[in-house]
Amino acid sequence: MIHANEVDRVWRIPVALTLWLIASAGSAFADGMVVPQVYYPKVEIPDQQALIGYADGIERLVIETSFQGDGTNFAWVVPLPSVPEIKPVPEGFFEDVRTMFRPRLVHQVHPYWIGILFVCGVAFLAWRSYKDEVGAVVDVPFCLALSVGAGVTGGSAVIASLALVLAVCSRVFARTTAVFAMVTLMAVAFSAALVFPPGPNGWGFIATLGENVTASVADGVRVISVQRAGVFDATTIRGSNPRGVIEWLDRNGYDPAKSAEGAIGDYVSRGWVFVASKVRRDAGKSGRTALHPLAFTFLAKTAVYPMRLTATDKDACLVDLFVFGNQCAAAHHFHAERCDRVAMNWEPHEKNLGTWLRVPSGEVLNLIGASTVGTELSASLTPKQMETDAEIKWSGFRTKRAYVYSDSGAATIALNVALPFAVLGWLSLGASRGAWRVDSRQIWRWRWRVAAAAIVIGATVFFLLPKVDIVAG
Repeated sequence: MIHANEVDRVWRIPVALTLWLIASAGSAFADGMVVPQVYYPKVEIPDQQALIGYADGIERLVIETSFQGDGTNFAWVVPLPSVPEIKPVPEGFFEDVRTMFRPRLVHQVHPYWIGILFVCGVAFLAWRSYKDEVGAVVDVPFCLALSVGAGVTGGSAVIASLALVLAVCSRVFARTTAVFAMVTLMAVAFSAALVFPPGPNGWGFIATLGENVTASVADGVRVISVQRAGVFDATTIRGSNPRGVIEWLDRNGYDPAKSAEGAIGDYVSRGWVFVASKVRRDAGKSGRTALHPLAFTFLAKTAVYPMRLTATDKDACLVDLFVFGNQCAAAHHFHAERCDRVAMNWEPHEKNLGTWLRVPSGEVLNLIGASTVGTELSASLTPKQMETDAEIKWSGFRTKRAYVYSDSGAATIALNVALPFAVLGWLSLGASRGAWRVDSRQIWRWRWRVAAAAIVIGATVFFLLPKVDIVAG
């Protein structure tokens, strides 16, 4: 005769295991069988984004900017340390660069913890058979629960049937230690197969039309070149005084802000040039318009991204810089989102490059040259912070943020860490029964402490992993 309180005590562990297993099976089914198999991190579009390649005193600067507001004519002025060569870059250029810097997204993680629960469930049934204290009929619901959990996880009725056979055989035939060990090993093998299922592994541009060099100098401003680059008409000028530069910009339709005189005076005193570009937008369009980037190649003592003129007409600005050189890059006010080695001549079928930055196109390869390291820098800058240009500093190489995790991937990893700790602690404390003068009450007290510690460990792992929102592709 089995008393009600005894049945309640006996079923405490299997009921908990069953609930965990069914919950995990539902999660695994959703991750692996229903939603699409391709995921991408969500990306916030910056106000400005630029690529910087620097080697042997030559900087290649590719800038993409956007124009906000109504109208058809827009002007853009870029100060540079020396006279540049200007070329257009295809519209999808920065999409390729962003793809290159995208960290490896960890989303679908092998749920080891499901296998651990299944092994524990089968081992529990075998232990019940070995003890032979209650009838096997009492454990039929638990056998069915293991079968359903395995079937949903594996997405197959065949797997559910095999799990049911294994569970029933464990409960009925594990009468000796040899059979107990055998069914436990079979459960481990079945769980491994359950957790690790087998599977198969442009735009036409008008090229630069050339430079029309003129010796004309008016009001202290010398027009060095006029170039056509894609949809832009770019004029490079050098001034001997800031007032002359401002007047030239005003006469030619660039409408410089009154607050720009200080920044322009600083650039003039350092001998910088100004590339003044115009573009015409189709009539009827309004709002934010992003145009194709421009590539500037020029001599520079150090890699730099000019910011001071941006500060004169914006409240705040989100800027992303993709910097290439032979070391990791840094800049004041910017934080490093990603840094890794550049994989040159990459082919899509190669799988031995780890997290290296894979060059996605010949256009990107031409602009980064022989650079061996790429760094993504990002910042949301206030006008005060933009009062100085972003000068690039170099430091020793260290991989930065090669992996990011979806909420699902982070949760599975947390469970993979926390659950084995909880199970091993639970079983180890149970094995101490009768030793060191430990009674059942002390064992249960410590078991719940171990369970609480496992929850804390799992939560800590989950919150420490860098996570991103994702979209399905």
